[in-house]
Amino acid sequence: MTAVPMHPEPTTDPQTVRWVIPAGTLPLVGPITGAPSALGTMLHSGPIAAIEVEPQAVLIRLAPDHTWTIAGPRIRDALGTALGHPHQWRPATALTEDDLLHAALQDVLNGPAGDYIRSHGGEATIVSAHDRRAEVRLSGTCTHCPAADFTLHSRLESELRKRFPALLELRATEEPGRRRSGPAWLPLRRRGA
Repeated sequence: MTAVPMHPEPTTDPQTVRWVIPAGTLPLVGPITGAPSALGTMLHSGPIAAIEVEPQAVLIRLAPDHTWTIAGPRIRDALGTALGHPHQWRPATALTEDDLLHAALQDVLNGPAGDYIRSHGGEATIVSAHDRRAEVRLSGTCTHCPAADFTLHSRLESELRKRFPALLELRATEEPGRRRSGPAWLPLRRRGA
């Protein structure tokens, strides 16, 4: 069995550590009620108070009387083993494929692909995520942008497929607004004589 790469990141809560893992490692998101092997045992009767899975991370919160200094190495080893058995994890609530698609798309929009869009004055929000198809609404400077299609497919869709390989389609709608009838011209200042 190949070890799944992971590394810890601190959170604002000193009792919680975010363990970053490759996208798509676990086929679920949200709070966990059961995990394989020692990790599951620690969740039910040990130092772990809660586990929550994100598309690219596992958040583990310690019980009040425990510290990462003491429990951390055991939890790291148990998590590494548990990640090798992705289908033995149990979510707190039943998840649908639509839930997984929505979570994966939200993760993409919260990450570097969404940062890229926001850095140019645009915004992308989820309209729908069902039947392996997703739709986002582009607004701000993305509205009527000639590069929006490239951004949609080269940045958003490629990242979404990493997290949700069963994706059939990603499409975008634009925020209703005024459509330009021609090119936008910027005035140039006259050079001084």
